[in-house]
Amino acid sequence: MWDPGELREGMAVRDEHGRRLGTVVHIGDTHFELEQGWPPSRDFMVSFHLVARVDHGEVFLHPGHGATVPTEDEMPDSGAYI
Repeated sequence: MWDPGELREGMAVRDEHGRRLGTVVHIGDTHFELEQGWPPSRDFMVSFHLVARVDHGEVFLHPGHGATVPTEDEMPDSGAYI
């Protein structure tokens, strides 16, 4: 079990396979904002219930989290990701 108080801006966010999805840039009451790319090109709101654990300063999402967030390597150069 993890505690939302463990989240910090600047933490890396990874999927269940360890692939980097982005960085925590803002933390709300029930979710955090995940930002991708530099310069930032995409933002996603991630609900706390999708988080499996916070480990060594990184956030890991549940397997099969269902969020449609591409890894940073899969990001297209331009246009919307669908």
